[in-house]
Amino acid sequence: MAEKGRPSMTWLFFSPSGRIGRLPFFLSWLFWLFAGGFLLAQVLKNEGQDAPLALWTLALIASGFVSAVSLVMLAIKRLHDIGYPGPLALCLFIPVLSPIVFIALCLWPGNKGANEFGGDRNRPR
Repeated sequence: MAEKGRPSMTWLFFSPSGRIGRLPFFLSWLFWLFAGGFLLAQVLKNEGQDAPLALWTLALIASGFVSAVSLVMLAIKRLHDIGYPGPLALCLFIPVLSPIVFIALCLWPGNKGANEFGGDRNRPR
């Protein structure tokens, strides 16, 4: 359980409420990239072994769904930090726009002080 006044990892990865800065956004994406990479490596390592391959493949698919939801929540909070509405996070699913939107979210500085989406950065609303 998170300490009083301190945001939890559940909030960071799975809540659209509040705002996050560039560094937590980027590091959270890296976490999911490494998690997916690890699971993919396990799938490739266990080729030819039916039971472990099935288990690691299932883990990779489940991780893909969980990480997709999490990445949308992260993008929503990052968009809130720069003063844009959350539904623009869907641009991450448009193949041509996805890399551009990701780079913009990593580099675009957030609003100083409070905005309509929350008071403090890196905290729930």
